[in-house]
Amino acid sequence: MAWIDCQSTGSRLGRSVLTRGDHARLEDLPERLRRAPDRARAFVPRTLARVPLTPPSGLLNPLTVGAFNEFWFRKAPRRQMAKPHHMTGFFHPLDGVGQWNRLYGTRGFLQYQFVVPDRHGETIRTVIERLATLKLASFLAVLKRFGPGDPGPLSFPMPGWTLALDLPVGYHGLDQLLDRLDQDVIDAGGRIYLAKDSRVSPEAFRSMYPGVDAWSAVRDRVDPDGVLRSDLGRRIGLCADRPPVTDPCTPFSASPSTSADEPAERTGS
Repeated sequence: MAWIDCQSTGSRLGRSVLTRGDHARLEDLPERLRRAPDRARAFVPRTLARVPLTPPSGLLNPLTVGAFNEFWFRKAPRRQMAKPHHMTGFFHPLDGVGQWNRLYGTRGFLQYQFVVPDRHGETIRTVIERLATLKLASFLAVLKRFGPGDPGPLSFPMPGWTLALDLPVGYHGLDQLLDRLDQDVIDAGGRIYLAKDSRVSPEAFRSMYPGVDAWSAVRDRVDPDGVLRSDLGRRIGLCADRPPVTDPCTPFSASPSTSADEPAERTGS
């Protein structure tokens, strides 16, 4: 996993801090970490600080994010080997700052994550160049390596590289920028992460997920009445805008003549 400074340009373009790790065996740990209480605490998030209030939007701007990036890059050791880390601190470092999302102000932020196959890894560089040119303050940019994907027709991972970005809402050209990034991802044979998406178009979605027809066939078989739906599904065309006329989840209904003290007539199974 690599943290990336998306504001650096020129010879410093894409400078990052690379972290690699593997699960430690008990005998790999120093004596003080072999005790049961310490091992148990490895699964409990440690909140080191909290953001007490929501500041005005604009606190995270190119100036403040640039200063943070410089600090974060310089504080990292040039090389460090075999240092034990608690699991939550390694896998979920943001859990150390309670309510960190408040830093983005009242407008909030948008998450954008995509993956591209190995043969199109240069797409990552293209995206970083676009962000660096615009000086768009991405407070958090994380690069990860993916192995084999899942056979599910709408599964996100594939062998290749994934880049996750947190972008503050408020930049006037954000929609156009992300549409352009969508096209870069499509051209590379990649896709965006639906679990974080809030704006991809139905057309772009279908280009990224060629297995959508196979998924729809299964959906039609197991949910012919279209009971299962979501805002995401409606937006990208996976389900209907309106609920079905009858709801099979409510097998009992009352006729107009049924009083509150009488049992409802059974109309379905």
